[in-house]
Amino acid sequence: MSVSSPAVTPSSNLRRSWAGALGGIVGSLSVLAVPLSLGLLAFSALGTMAAPVGLLATFVTATVGGVVYALAGRARVPASGASSATALVLAALVLSLLADPRLASEGHADLPRVLALCALAVALSGLLQMALALAGLARLARLVPRPVLAGFMNGVSLLIVVGQLPLLLGGQPGAAVDGAALAAAMDQPGALLLGLGTVAFILVLQRRRPRWPAALIALAGGTLLAASWPGLALGPLVGPLPMHWPDAHVLAPLQQAAAWPLLADHAGAVLATAVVLALIGGLESLLSLLALDEQLDTRHDPRHELLAMGLCNLVCGLLGGLPAVVLRARAAAMVQAGGQGRIAAVAGALAFGAVCVLGAPLLAMLPLAVLGGIMVTVAIGLVDRWSARLLWHGWRGEDSAELRSGLTVMLLVCGMTLWLGFAAGVALGMLLSMAIFVARMNRSLLRSRLTAAQRPSRRIYPAAVEALLQPQRRAIEVWELEGALFFGNADRLVGLAESLDAGVRALVLDLRRVGSIDETAAAAIARLSRMLARRPVLVLLAGLAPGAAPERALLAHGITLPRLPDADRATEVAEHQLLGPAAETTLVARPLEDSDLLRGLDAAEVDTVRAAMTELRLFAGQPLFRQGDAADGLYVLTLGSVSVIGHDGASTQRYLSLSPGMMVGETALLDGGGRSADAVADGFTVLHHLGGEALQRLQADHPAIAARLHRNIAVHLSRRLRAASIAWWSSQH
Repeated sequence: MSVSSPAVTPSSNLRRSWAGALGGIVGSLSVLAVPLSLGLLAFSALGTMAAPVGLLATFVTATVGGVVYALAGRARVPASGASSATALVLAALVLSLLADPRLASEGHADLPRVLALCALAVALSGLLQMALALAGLARLARLVPRPVLAGFMNGVSLLIVVGQLPLLLGGQPGAAVDGAALAAAMDQPGALLLGLGTVAFILVLQRRRPRWPAALIALAGGTLLAASWPGLALGPLVGPLPMHWPDAHVLAPLQQAAAWPLLADHAGAVLATAVVLALIGGLESLLSLLALDEQLDTRHDPRHELLAMGLCNLVCGLLGGLPAVVLRARAAAMVQAGGQGRIAAVAGALAFGAVCVLGAPLLAMLPLAVLGGIMVTVAIGLVDRWSARLLWHGWRGEDSAELRSGLTVMLLVCGMTLWLGFAAGVALGMLLSMAIFVARMNRSLLRSRLTAAQRPSRRIYPAAVEALLQPQRRAIEVWELEGALFFGNADRLVGLAESLDAGVRALVLDLRRVGSIDETAAAAIARLSRMLARRPVLVLLAGLAPGAAPERALLAHGITLPRLPDADRATEVAEHQLLGPAAETTLVARPLEDSDLLRGLDAAEVDTVRAAMTELRLFAGQPLFRQGDAADGLYVLTLGSVSVIGHDGASTQRYLSLSPGMMVGETALLDGGGRSADAVADGFTVLHHLGGEALQRLQADHPAIAARLHRNIAVHLSRRLRAASIAWWSSQH
């Protein structure tokens, strides 16, 4: 029996739409106070004009911009608005513009041109965000290093606090904070007490009642206080707020020929502000969307959302609004109130606009000290927690290079942001992060540096050859490299080669952990090989996956150094180089009577054992047995070579390689278990097989011979495992 889902009727859709719209309205109004303060923050340098200009700009961004992004975005909760960081970036532009005497004339007679230049910066930031999105670079905004972002946010936090000092001292926005202002605040401390009380009230309420709209309650309480006791000296009020529809001709003052020299003089500042707004706003938006995805278990398209946010900022700029970002706080409040989707976002934006228009008379009675206190709490919330944790660890005595570099970059970016502004702070942070990245890549280039005496190959040599080779293995160095070989560490590779001891005759470069090789690094490897060839030192490359990017990069630069599948086989080639003519004896055919198995037997006993064995011939790559096969006896090599190979998923690992005279498969014969690895012929190989049943017959008929065979197996196994364990332990450490 199937269960049908409830039918979706027009009335149920309507109920959900109304519920979503109500949730959007409630959520947006619960965070109303902070956006109202941001307009004042952005235009604080305008003094008495900051409130009316800032409120209108806030209205444009929250209402018009909010509707544009809600309709263009595809996020689950497309909530947008102004942010503290971007408002402060715009405030820095306003301050720099007013430093021009042509724009700071008495009474701000050129205010339209100041607003036009600000609007142009916001519109250009929108165009830049759209260009980044269309170019597929939206994800790059997430690559800003954490110390840079932390320093920027801490700088923003400090600048917000500094910007609120005039309001807390009972002055107008942008007023000087000097001895006279401090003396006036001491004489009439009402504004200071109100501002600090607002800060304390919000912080306490946020801690004890985190779901309550603390800032909105503080704003309403400040307005009620000023309206109820008009005689209290609480500092200046917001004042009359003449509200009107956004000016669609805000850029018109720049179209006049007389304004062109002004535009040319400030083009650099406008463009720099636009770039910083585009990057910081895009980053803040994408990070907010990521946080919302985690909360709602959704996914967003960064490219489309950045494109929609760019369109929103373009519209806001053309209408004189503040720069917009995705507001996580507003989105979270809407979700908590039950509002999701476009309808909720549009309803919330329109409700905010209605409050700005209908509530203008009440907002006019709000003391500026309350807005200053609200912004101080915003600044406290912007302090980066990551940098606070780093400072705490440093205070407790941790002294790692990563902690020092992270704190250094964070503090320098914060200081540069306070001193020269946001563009300089972010630029310095990116340069420092790149330098630290290059330095770390340079340090991490060499993962390990060993000699073949510490990590010999897994070739098991005859005793005489091993005795000859062992003292020479220090002449082979094996370097395991990691990460990327690029222009930042290529020179160090050459420097390391210059540090090789005079006695080194072979160098193995293990590149299995190298992900990429750029042109500079490829040229450095070629230079290294030419330099070492004059000594002479044999250079071998190991671990290059056939057809992978690192191998293609080397081939493209004509580097034809010997390439081996892994460092183990490359070390074996280097060992053969050291042995010279003696290396040929490693794989020279040995008669069966000279094998490890038959050592100590006389001719008659050898003939007895030989009669119990069968000869087997293999060609290159042909398996002797496979991992998991049942044990059918042991094998003695008399010609060629056999490698024992293990499997770990798709990768293979050589455990050891055996030479003539040695035996393989004896372990499974002794314990009766299955084969623990593959045994494969390296070339044409001749072996002699002694089966388990044949060994048992020898035990019954010739117990002395069988006892000698068992002793030889034990000695051979002990010697082989000793050598193999040393090599294997070294390779893992």
